[in-house]
Amino acid sequence: MNSDISRYQKAKWGLRGTFFFLGMSVSVATARMAEIKGHTHSSDASFGYALIVGNLGIMIGNYIGGIAVHRIGSKAVIRLGVFGIASSQLGYGFAVHLWQISTIAFIAGAFGAFSTVAVNMQGGMIESGLGKSLLPTFHGSWTAGAFAASLLASLVSGHISLHNHLLINCIFTFIAVSASALYLLPASTDHHILSLPENQSTPVTTKSKINPALVLVALGSCLAIISESSVGDWSAILLHEKLHFSISQSALGYTFFALGQITGRFTAGKRIDRVGVSAVIRIGGIVGGFVYLAGLALSHFLSNSSPTTLLTFMSVQYFVLGLCIAPMPPAFAILAYRIPNISSAKALAQIQMISALGFLFGRILLSAITNLFTLQIALIFPALTLISAGVLANRMAKLPNFS
Repeated sequence: MNSDISRYQKAKWGLRGTFFFLGMSVSVATARMAEIKGHTHSSDASFGYALIVGNLGIMIGNYIGGIAVHRIGSKAVIRLGVFGIASSQLGYGFAVHLWQISTIAFIAGAFGAFSTVAVNMQGGMIESGLGKSLLPTFHGSWTAGAFAASLLASLVSGHISLHNHLLINCIFTFIAVSASALYLLPASTDHHILSLPENQSTPVTTKSKINPALVLVALGSCLAIISESSVGDWSAILLHEKLHFSISQSALGYTFFALGQITGRFTAGKRIDRVGVSAVIRIGGIVGGFVYLAGLALSHFLSNSSPTTLLTFMSVQYFVLGLCIAPMPPAFAILAYRIPNISSAKALAQIQMISALGFLFGRILLSAITNLFTLQIALIFPALTLISAGVLANRMAKLPNFS
């Protein structure tokens, strides 16, 4: 018994390191997205459409990731996935055409989703083995890595070229994730968990192909992802091109968003244990959505004020928004792990696949609105999807194990 606890404790710290360095790997290009867009000389709408191809990669990565976890185990999937993630982020440094952005976004989405199924599977097993709500803190480690990458980007953007910065980050994060993954639970643990009766599909589930709880969680996850990704895709562009801040100052939007997410995710576990998963999603969605709307409105009215006042306000707004969105990805992963009559790996993969499909249409709609109106008006859409995710949590609370 003590040896099992020791193994799970060791895996817990290994997964925290894995999440942290994956966060660094995935987010390094996000912090310099305004620069990357500038190299393509494209409009907001065209650049947004180019990024949409990444959603197709996410759907494929989710499907393959669910199968791969069953066959080779989540540990091996993570070690394979980080190679594709790190390489794709490096590619952004050399992209000068929109077709290159689309190709890189597809590869990044595929390998990112491939790895996400595996790290959430590891997190669910460790959480179950230790009997604590740990997934939010694991996702908090990812956000801490994203924050570190964003902060470094804002510090070095004036001194190191984009492609050199991405190359250094690529090599470092690949080595770091590979080393951290050595401490994760072996494939035998995945196979044992997935063979348990509660993780087997019932004849009803197999025949109907539709699990209402799974669809509901996927829809909520999709709405939250649209909001969260809009900050990564557009915060630097909004601050640089619309509010006229420098490249390094524009990176501060995502930096403060990540700092808010760190704070939110490392405290989300206690909040989930105290008030329940659905309540945490409801509060974060509704409050965060209105904060997003208020930030867009006030940024317009403050655009003629001093740059320091405007940048301070936008940084605080992104921090609070990050605080509210923070619990959502781990909360939906917890709910996926609790869905009965379906294997955990399949539930995680299917939810991410369905939410990626919805996310695809959400990104298309956001780019279309950007083409018709201003970016500030277009960003009202992800603010409303965040509020919708919070409202949907009321329905989730009525399902078994979802309170």
